[in-house]
Amino acid sequence: MSGKLPQELTLSGLREGRASVAVVTGAGIDSEAGLPTFRGDKGYYEDEEATYLASVDALKAEPSRQWHWYLKRFVSYHDTHPAHSHFALAELEAELGEKFLGIITQNVSGLHRKAGSQKVYEIHGSIQEMRNLKTGEQQTLPETWVESPPGDEELISWRPHVCFFGESYDCFPLPEAMEVCNSCDILLVIGTSGVVHTPVLLSESAQRSGAVVVNINPHPGEVDKISDMNFRGSAAEYFQESVL
Repeated sequence: MSGKLPQELTLSGLREGRASVAVVTGAGIDSEAGLPTFRGDKGYYEDEEATYLASVDALKAEPSRQWHWYLKRFVSYHDTHPAHSHFALAELEAELGEKFLGIITQNVSGLHRKAGSQKVYEIHGSIQEMRNLKTGEQQTLPETWVESPPGDEELISWRPHVCFFGESYDCFPLPEAMEVCNSCDILLVIGTSGVVHTPVLLSESAQRSGAVVVNINPHPGEVDKISDMNFRGSAAEYFQESVL
């Protein structure tokens, strides 16, 4: 089903209902804040170099070059403000309390946390964090790096805390995200193509556990095939229609 959703699956319906809610977000929601998507028009991965630099191969072969690419993104994301949809989800969490089980995001931007969301599972990591190559310790990147990027000597023992192509989810909260999906009554899947299979996997798991899966995306994608409802629009349009 596409287009208008039943009342219980709109924003007002979620607020008024008794259902527990979980959310999966992809790059589509961040595009509303002005960040590039990955596989869409002018997306990061239209650029072969970007695809390489986001891979575990680059970590092994050219870690310094990879680091500096991620640092440019860290700087560009620093002054990026959340979009209306990010704030709408933070407000929904505050209103639903325990019935809001969490946001599972593929995005590394940190915009959900900037908007005030508390229950966030960053399954691909965060552009704002780094991980020690020997100990696995995680640290937040220093604010000073925005104005004064570090030299290679400061970076040599660290790597960006993001999940690269070709890397497992071992250091990221996928099991916790799966549990959230298995426990919800309604799963909103917002702005992800499903080309990376994880949102499909999470949606299938939620559906098997009895949840209604609502796919919110202006473009057809892999999630369409397993969702119960397809809203053919952006996150902004979903939240706008929900309050009309």
